[in-house]
Amino acid sequence: MKKLLLFLFLNSYFGFSQKIMIGLFADHTLRSVDISFQNGLYIIFTDSTLQRITDSSGTHLKIEATEKGLRLNIAGVIYNCNSIKLIPEKVSNFFRIKPLNSNLKERLYEGELHVEKTEKNNLKIMNFIEMNDYLEGVVESEAGRGQLFEYYKVQSIISRTFALRNWNKHDKDGFNLCDQVHCQAYLHKRNAPKNTIDSAVNATSNFVLTYQDTSFAPTFFHANCGGQISDPEWVWNSSIGGLCTFNDPYCMNTKQGTWTKYIPLTVWKDYFKKTYDFPIEDSAYFSLLTNFKQDQRMSFFIHPQFGIPLRDIREEFRLKSTYFSVKLEGNNVVLIGRGFGHGVGLCQDGAMQMAKSGYSSEEILYFYYPNTRLREQNPIRK
Repeated sequence: MKKLLLFLFLNSYFGFSQKIMIGLFADHTLRSVDISFQNGLYIIFTDSTLQRITDSSGTHLKIEATEKGLRLNIAGVIYNCNSIKLIPEKVSNFFRIKPLNSNLKERLYEGELHVEKTEKNNLKIMNFIEMNDYLEGVVESEAGRGQLFEYYKVQSIISRTFALRNWNKHDKDGFNLCDQVHCQAYLHKRNAPKNTIDSAVNATSNFVLTYQDTSFAPTFFHANCGGQISDPEWVWNSSIGGLCTFNDPYCMNTKQGTWTKYIPLTVWKDYFKKTYDFPIEDSAYFSLLTNFKQDQRMSFFIHPQFGIPLRDIREEFRLKSTYFSVKLEGNNVVLIGRGFGHGVGLCQDGAMQMAKSGYSSEEILYFYYPNTRLREQNPIRK
């Protein structure tokens, strides 16, 4: 009977198309987690051996990393193994995962859960999930709720394109992408009734942005450009075909359009003295250091001849962007900034405003990614 259930179970589950493997909690070190299933059946494999088909209502598992491997506790029954796979009966099933001995909040996900041990005796946790289900989680994590349908279509297309273009980004780690913003934020996949996000992802299923030669376009995006899209070379020291700087009139009248930060003058001077041997005692150079105006985006502070990248200042002082001017005010320097993020590619605030102004998703995409084409393709990853 168990073999028959397993055959029917796997035959229905693996009948779906494109799936992707995502590394979860990628920026954290985890030694143990609690897993709970909320509905439907799950099968549990340890080292490819079927251990249990469980009625998942209220079922809790504890997984720990040890020096010898993994320790799985199912209702007091212990299994020692090197790998664990939890596979749902239906794609719509979901599980809760709660890191133990940490302040991290629990998360909800659909799809499979794969767990292995790293060389440093930590947990490597991965979510093997349908592409559209993954994108629903990405769109909500990156854009939040309450946006218009046309904007969610835009985010769905650029996030799908990004995933396919960067398919092997974490190949050495054993998965495709991670859950952090340098891949795409993927903090949950909530099991909820059909909503605007889900509808937008499904409405744009298999649509991607490409160059004329059909290769995937680089669909970088950020929160707010401050009124001017950045050239990739100003951020990463290299040009990226199809991406360039231009003015964006849509994002300035938003909460993230401007910002201000006060930094003690002594801290400001010490940084430039210690890091760049800047001659702060010279009155002329001191004036340059405390009176800097950036009407248009630049890549270097004051002037390229000083060799001080704005991105380094942003990282040092945890600024929202590199798009800022500086003035002296008492014992502080005041940074008056614009935008939030690296500024390359699509400006999310601008795109949201365009959607509110009646622009279609296609018009928004072509505004931020000129020289690209919107194409529909069949799933190619399995």
